[in-house]
Amino acid sequence: MKTKVTSVEALYNSREGTGEAVLDEMVSYLRKTRIISVADFATILDVSPYELEMMVRMLTGMTPRELINRWRLLQARELLHTPPFGALPRTGRLTAVAHRCGWRNYRVLLNVARRYGFELEK
Repeated sequence: MKTKVTSVEALYNSREGTGEAVLDEMVSYLRKTRIISVADFATILDVSPYELEMMVRMLTGMTPRELINRWRLLQARELLHTPPFGALPRTGRLTAVAHRCGWRNYRVLLNVARRYGFELEK
């Protein structure tokens, strides 16, 4: 049995890919788009949402939604420290980054970060 990919951060920073077609395809689309849902991924990969859920859980131990949210949090952290976002006041910066990463507003971004124990401003 293959080793699980347990770190979204490793996926986010990796440029070579994992060798797992499902994960590599998801990462490819996550790099290209801002907002994508589990249903969108299932359609793109031509599998049912249930099949996608089972594949991602087997490979990572996470749900597809968790993988997507963690990916978006990594994007948000990176954007918070880059121009033009880094120069904005805190609320404006969080709002702009939240929208860029696919959340409705900065409160949702902060709630998701808190749920996953994720520090946005390292």
